[in-house]
Amino acid sequence: MNWHEIAKYNPSNYADGIYTVDEWTSMSDVGKCYHGIMFALEDYLKVEQQYLDAVLSILCATGCKYMSIQYLEADRNLVEEQIKSSKNYNSDAPLLKSLPKLQENKRIGLQEIDQIIRLNLREYIYAVLVNKKHQLKIEFGYDYYLRVCTALDDATLRSIVGGAGLFLDPR
Repeated sequence: MNWHEIAKYNPSNYADGIYTVDEWTSMSDVGKCYHGIMFALEDYLKVEQQYLDAVLSILCATGCKYMSIQYLEADRNLVEEQIKSSKNYNSDAPLLKSLPKLQENKRIGLQEIDQIIRLNLREYIYAVLVNKKHQLKIEFGYDYYLRVCTALDDATLRSIVGGAGLFLDPR
């Protein structure tokens, strides 16, 4: 199994491993201006969906029917408060129904995994997802980086990630 990094950041914009373009790195950046253009919620949701599509395609390619929460940093009450007071409440509110599922060693089926992924990407929780049988581990990093450890070959993984409009190991 090998670790890989998935990112929205174009590899051509790195210099010595550092991204050189001023871009949004979090949902909290919605409403801020980058290069004279306001970063809109719709723009955020589009990229979030690309990450979700990549993860779901990886799950499919590895044969995973579920992921387990191996590690979890989340205070359900705090997350609920944060979502209810979010400036993006309408897009965050559907995530409230997944809060009872937030516990270590809990199996999350494919039909529910999107909410756990969104909670991670929106920085409400930090969870490490694993499926040992299918040799897959997913970790969410700062600045919208996603780390994946998988036995999938590089060409397959690169095809999946590129097909979602993202980049594999961009640094």
